Amino acid sequence: MKWSFIVVMAIISVLAFSCKKTSEEKPAATPPDYYQLKVGNYWIYQGYSIDSNGVATAQNNFDSAHIEKDTIIRGNTYYKLWENELVQGKTQFPSYIRDSSGYLINNYGGRICSADDFTDTLGLDTTQLALFKGYVKMTGKDSIVTVPAGNFQSITSRMKVVLTNPQFPHPVRYIYTVYGKNTGRIKSHGFYFDEYQQVEARLVRYKVQ
Repeated sequence: MKWSFIVVMAIISVLAFSCKKTSEEKPAATPPDYYQLKVGNYWIYQGYSIDSNGVATAQNNFDSAHIEKDTIIRGNTYYKLWENELVQGKTQFPSYIRDSSGYLINNYGGRICSADDFTDTLGLDTTQLALFKGYVKMTGKDSIVTVPAGNFQSITSRMKVVLTNPQFPHPVRYIYTVYGKNTGRIKSHGFYFDEYQQVEARLVRYKVQ
């Protein structure tokens, strides 16, 4: 795999009161779970190659992600997620993530995604300033996204990639991750710095509890 490939990646409580009857409390509405952080959950993805005309071609390669266990880090419960980067045949690597009031947080404290905040910049990626700066914001609220596993109401965490190296011809590009309502991650999208080619991983089957 080329070194220049990058991957990114309201709770409403209703109380009903009656003047004629004893007040009765309704259960709080359950918010949608876009992350599905439970031990034993897994997802299978198929890789796609997208050319400069936007034509996507399915590849004969598949990737899996699964949550192995939970663990305590700095007093918070995190989930150990094993996955690959966009079906590139790499050895799987672990990441540690948790849901904090609708924000998907990594073990470094970085905000990866939000179920509710579609206004603020969630994060700034300056890890490779010689190549780019990345600005993470939410988009696509309640959009219906179709992947091989079905149609899903979704939210999208998108990174605006502003290239800082004049060697590359694309000043601004995007990478993103799509999360399905009560499903988890359903699609990831990335690109090569020095080519027009883009790649995606799309959900083909899954098991969540």
